Amino acid sequence: MSVELQNEVRELRRRFDLAEMPLSQLEGRFEFISGQLRDVQLYMHARFEDIDCRFEQIDKRFDLLDAKVDALPRIIAELISKR
Repeated sequence: MSVELQNEVRELRRRFDLAEMPLSQLEGRFEFISGQLRDVQLYMHARFEDIDCRFEQIDKRFDLLDAKVDALPRIIAELISKR
């Protein structure tokens, strides 16, 4: 190979390496960000599941309370009729 051709190949390799480096850096950043987003998504799913469970418990309490409130007029009527 001629000296000119060797210099040209060396220059092309250098330029290729310079162009490839930012791509690999961007790829690493993308993997980091996608990992962070995955962690946030998993956290949100867990939190929403906890919140859903708490709302179900509160709904059950309200259902019990509604049943007690519905029974109050009958109890009051029974108390009045006993007097």
